[in-house]
Amino acid sequence: MKLITNQQVSELVTTADAVQAMREAFAAAGSGAQQARVRTSASNGVMLSMMGAMIPDAGIAGAKVYTTIKGAFKFVITLFSTETGAPLATIEGDTMTGLRTAAATAVACDALARKDVETLAVIGTGVQARSHIPALLQVRKFKEILIAGVSGQQELADEVTAAYGVPARVVEIDEAARQADVLVTVTRATTPLFSGDLLKPGAFVAAVGASKANVRELDDVAIKRAAALVVEWKPQAQVEAGDLVQCAPGTFDWANVWELGQAVDGSIGYQRKEGDIVIYKAIGIGLEDVALAGLAYRKAAAQNGW
Repeated sequence: MKLITNQQVSELVTTADAVQAMREAFAAAGSGAQQARVRTSASNGVMLSMMGAMIPDAGIAGAKVYTTIKGAFKFVITLFSTETGAPLATIEGDTMTGLRTAAATAVACDALARKDVETLAVIGTGVQARSHIPALLQVRKFKEILIAGVSGQQELADEVTAAYGVPARVVEIDEAARQADVLVTVTRATTPLFSGDLLKPGAFVAAVGASKANVRELDDVAIKRAAALVVEWKPQAQVEAGDLVQCAPGTFDWANVWELGQAVDGSIGYQRKEGDIVIYKAIGIGLEDVALAGLAYRKAAAQNGW
């Protein structure tokens, strides 16, 4: 069994690679199986979590295990062969988690956002914000990028303009919500960031920051205005997606919520109209981690002759 470090992952896997891996994984989601996240907390505040998936089409199965201590995460993914059952690799997952989350959002954006979008707005300035911008630039050509948050906004805007050649500027959160053709929320907010009335017709919204049932970034108004709601995997979203599970009865119907795999493989029973607001609610699922771990392993094997 091999060990692949965070540094090696960053050298082996590009943003474009990650987006393609997520596209392939969600297209094949129906032929595999997923293991929902399990969280266990100790009396000292340490949390241990695990989630996994089997992807027979890629010949791999695996699980991501991680600790949460004072809000900081450390991730490891263990990868197995579905042909022999043998362990293939243990992969540090910190770099991978940023890549896979943003890549999945990019796949959702490509499948669900209008083709003629011009303005990307990102609420949040942390690791996920920095991962999402290059990933989304893989699937849409934005004319401007708006940055909103509580700290580090100008620094991020300057980084984005320098790195990608797309003008980026700092705005207030409400302005970000109001102007965005594509809006991404990647925060640690526990309550809604803005009023859903602000969203412009035709917007695609990716709510990514909240991955527990007791926190949310979007309010009931935003959810109610959505012509389509899409999640990664409905069984896990029904337990963990606080943006949805906290909604008042009648705000939406779970029977009308689609999965990202359906949007990717074309089986979704929804056809976008120009003025529709579409919301993608992400919480992170094992399929994403295992798919990207498989890609990293294949690239490492090819490079090192394993």
